[in-house]
Amino acid sequence: MLKTDRVLTQKQCATGPVFGGNVAAGFAVKRGSIAAFCQDGTLVPAGSANTPSAIVAIGGICGHGQDNTGTSNTYGATTGPGPVDMLNGCWALPFDAAPTWADKGKPVYAVDDETVSLTEAPASGTARLQVGTLAGLETDGTPYVLIP
Repeated sequence: MLKTDRVLTQKQCATGPVFGGNVAAGFAVKRGSIAAFCQDGTLVPAGSANTPSAIVAIGGICGHGQDNTGTSNTYGATTGPGPVDMLNGCWALPFDAAPTWADKGKPVYAVDDETVSLTEAPASGTARLQVGTLAGLETDGTPYVLIP
């Protein structure tokens, strides 16, 4: 899980509407992290356990960090439930195993709030939620994920 905010490299492309959500009580999201919507409409970091209700969809990339744990020593707009905008687009995201051009267009799944995978269900785990599709690889091998 991410411990600090991060800045992701993004490829310019047409994007859809931006939707936001409030962070669930007891959770925090970081800028640049992958967040998921729970059934009750709240946001949690992708891959979280003990969520207020079932995780049902990936929201996108967090536009800013938001701490709703009640333990933050920072006060202001980034403390409390939010809201946090969920950004879509084409983002450089780290994979658990390096994809190749043969994987272009394949579904990409959230492992946690920072890592993605081409594998929907790990050998000893539950099914992961789809983040998007593999858009392509930069000349240096950096993979990009298109998040609708």
